[in-house]
Amino acid sequence: MRGQKDLSGRSFYAGVLEALIEVMGTWNGYLFHHGPRVSCIAIRLGKSFDLPEEELASLFFGAVLADLGMIGMVEDAWESPIPVLSSGAREQVMEHPRRSADTVRSIPFLESVGELVLHHHEWWDGSGYPQQVQGADIPLNAQILRISDTAAALGEVRPHRGPLPAPEIRKVLARSIGSEFGPEVGKRFLELMDRGEVGSFNRHYFRNSLHKALDILVPQRVSPVSTEHLLELFASLVDAKDPYTGGHSRRVAALARAVAKRMDLPQDTQDQTWAAGFLHDMGKVSVPLRILTKRGRLTGDEFRRVQSHTTVGARITGEIPSLQHLSTACRYHHEKWDGSGYPEGISGERIPILAQILAVVDSYDAMTSGRAYRSSRCHGHAMEEVDRGAGVHFAPGPAGAFLTLPYQLFQEVKELDPVRDEGPALSFAKRFHRHQRALSPAL
Repeated sequence: MRGQKDLSGRSFYAGVLEALIEVMGTWNGYLFHHGPRVSCIAIRLGKSFDLPEEELASLFFGAVLADLGMIGMVEDAWESPIPVLSSGAREQVMEHPRRSADTVRSIPFLESVGELVLHHHEWWDGSGYPQQVQGADIPLNAQILRISDTAAALGEVRPHRGPLPAPEIRKVLARSIGSEFGPEVGKRFLELMDRGEVGSFNRHYFRNSLHKALDILVPQRVSPVSTEHLLELFASLVDAKDPYTGGHSRRVAALARAVAKRMDLPQDTQDQTWAAGFLHDMGKVSVPLRILTKRGRLTGDEFRRVQSHTTVGARITGEIPSLQHLSTACRYHHEKWDGSGYPEGISGERIPILAQILAVVDSYDAMTSGRAYRSSRCHGHAMEEVDRGAGVHFAPGPAGAFLTLPYQLFQEVKELDPVRDEGPALSFAKRFHRHQRALSPAL
């Protein structure tokens, strides 16, 4: 272990997994901090059943990752004041347990959590989804997750209502025992409520549960392949927020490392630049999809929401010790050499080297990818723009190194995840699982 900057050890892997959980909590609308709230309730209920520590750890990750499949899907429905989903939106929602389960199964060391996630919307009477499993055939952990999920949702703000008070939540849950919830799980949950042991969200309790779950399920030795696999998934999740940018983070990571190598930077800086490429846009999960895909000019407020993705990503990485060295890349990759960028308008060598490199590569990939408001530009045109921007928008050193990269490299990077010339990219599930097949199976 080389300390916090090691990109292949357990510490870094655990940090990326923690960042994934934190990113899930930044999605506006339905998922905003929903998973962490569910996890606190579920762990308390699971302990009342004297579940083994490993099952509690699985329950924790099931709670915080159960809605992974919702990212990039029917987001506008969660901002609607109408309490009933349209048939089309509901059809998509009913598929999210499968999408979430498929993704969770692909996370190294969390494969077994996928079964729990798959069943977290099944009802005791068989009227749930996606498989209409019923009664005792629903795993106990999934039953615990179902009632915890419902309780947390009832206590949260929704566009069509405010949070329900605890007595009203209790009434709703009590009426649903025997239909949505199993008798024993429902009984024990109400007992916890009556003793005041469910409580509201507690950040300290959540973080303790997170670190304990990590200690139980993530081994002391983590291979570089497992870490790369998790970074690939993370990038696919982030890119899923904007259907026009599929593969963006993956391509940025590959080209950024090539630039750092061409500049003859130390190997650890090359590795950090690569990792930062995967994580630099994580804050976009907090930006509403309607803004990211808007065809017309953004309003001032909308542009500020887009700009906020830099500070959100920096906050998340800055709070995780093994990722702190990447926080400046998240924060400053939209700064410009002449000081006209954001979020702080810093200029010149005040911009950290990782952010200088990402600024060039990020702009190139944005220009050569289709967007909602324009079609993609060719490689030659984008290279001319980088050349014109050197010393103005882009740091001269990284821009010069970028311009000397061989054309064959750009072709190889493009094949990692082909750029869309126009129209939206593939869905998150299809994009991720297509790329997953190309990864080494030796996890």
